[in-house]
Amino acid sequence: MQVSILQENLNKGFSITSRIISSKTILPILSNILISAEEGKLKLTATNLEIGINIWLPAKKEKAGKFTVPAKDITEFVSSLPAGKIELKKHQEKIQLISGAYKAVFNGMSAAEFPNVPSLKDKTISFKSLKKFEIDVKEFINIVNNVCFAAAIDETRLVLTGVRLKSVGKEIQFAATDGYRLSLKKIKLDKEINIPILIIPARALVEVARIIKGEGEIKEGKKLQIVIVKEPKQIIFSFNNIEVVARMIEGEFPDFTKIIPEKGNTKMVIDKESFNKAVKTSSIFARRSANIIKLKIKGSKLKVMANASEVGENEVELPVKVQGKEVQIAFNYRFLQDFVSSFDKELFVLETSGPLKPGLFKVEKDPSFLHIIMPVRLQES
Repeated sequence: MQVSILQENLNKGFSITSRIISSKTILPILSNILISAEEGKLKLTATNLEIGINIWLPAKKEKAGKFTVPAKDITEFVSSLPAGKIELKKHQEKIQLISGAYKAVFNGMSAAEFPNVPSLKDKTISFKSLKKFEIDVKEFINIVNNVCFAAAIDETRLVLTGVRLKSVGKEIQFAATDGYRLSLKKIKLDKEINIPILIIPARALVEVARIIKGEGEIKEGKKLQIVIVKEPKQIIFSFNNIEVVARMIEGEFPDFTKIIPEKGNTKMVIDKESFNKAVKTSSIFARRSANIIKLKIKGSKLKVMANASEVGENEVELPVKVQGKEVQIAFNYRFLQDFVSSFDKELFVLETSGPLKPGLFKVEKDPSFLHIIMPVRLQES
């Protein structure tokens, strides 16, 4: 294998692919990136067996070939090189990089040991087993922002680390929950796709959104292609010259429909920015007291309160539009912060039917998105 490529392109490729490589892998080959020299391009591939990435970079191929290199070391080395052309040459079980006065040799491993990562461009999967649809990339980023933060991080219940995707006619629903909160986002497609319920790793969706944003300004109408592979159960996201491949999570997603209230006895319209500042100041006290923040409606005012015996207490009073009964309810302040960071509108709605009932959060003028946070039981409740 012999190829020449610009430093900025190779640096971009290594930066993207190395992100998914786990530092705790027990298989040495998974710490490597697969380099494939093809006609007019260089393909980089990485995988942690749950998520894989393929990226094609413009390059000049002198000699075709494949080889794997240690991701961490070569990514750091290439990022430190000056702008200009880099020559890559494979010799036996090593690869040499030359960039002007800079030379380095990295030990690697045979490409034959690297796990297969499916690719649409390489046509390494049967197209008869596919379901395909497209989503506007800006809409996809909104989905990720609205939903993925509610997925669990702890892998004790692996199914909760995923996002449930369900199609109903021309509508697709994306839902995530960690058992304490729920996010649900619905979008409309141009046509029905009729796919079964899928559970996609939330981390894969976040990675796709990060890659899209890293590509620079998004042109209006730009689409993200999504391909579902029935066997093995995988999903492929294709954008520009990058593919992200994720293995579906097996298991039964909780039936969250039972906890979604139709509406609350108390409804308040709240300014997002003011509420965010109130929660932030209250969190100084709340984090010393099980992260609890109390919200109390009285008249047309919302009081945001927290206290901790070793620190003290605070109270912020906000003007809100209120319908219904006076109520006091408590939440984990981190959940509130995550919610207000998930959308870019100025106002949101909170509905509740009591201190022990779920808080139903909606974004003003966006019926496609709802969020639920389970309250914290207070001693006086």
